Amino acid sequence: MKRLGLALGLIVVVLALIVGAVLFSNPSPQTPNNVSPLSFTYTVNNNTFTFYAADGFTNYSWDYGDSSTGAGSVVSHTYQANGNYQVTLIADPLTGPSGSLSAFKQVLVTTVTTLIHHYFENLNVTMGNNAT
Repeated sequence: MKRLGLALGLIVVVLALIVGAVLFSNPSPQTPNNVSPLSFTYTVNNNTFTFYAADGFTNYSWDYGDSSTGAGSVVSHTYQANGNYQVTLIADPLTGPSGSLSAFKQVLVTTVTTLIHHYFENLNVTMGNNAT
């Protein structure tokens, strides 16, 4: 009988610990109102990029990675030189927690052509007494 009482007492203590742990545990963090992550896509035509920001945000601010900036949910930017640029978008969510979110992508510009080549193709050069 003594063993049965000890076993029941131990079970009650274990159950009390489990219930207490469940009741007083920290709830898992949740994103209010299911705020989507900030993102963007883009299309390219020669060296002009058109950037499209995700819906559900406001105050869109762009940094094109070449010391140029822009604003709006859809923007276009023409790069003046070939290179690898980090484009950064900062925006505020319409719902959920306050504070800006950011997203970035690397873009590779390889279509800028130079006019110098065409200039020298059509240039007549005089060397010595001979004209070409």
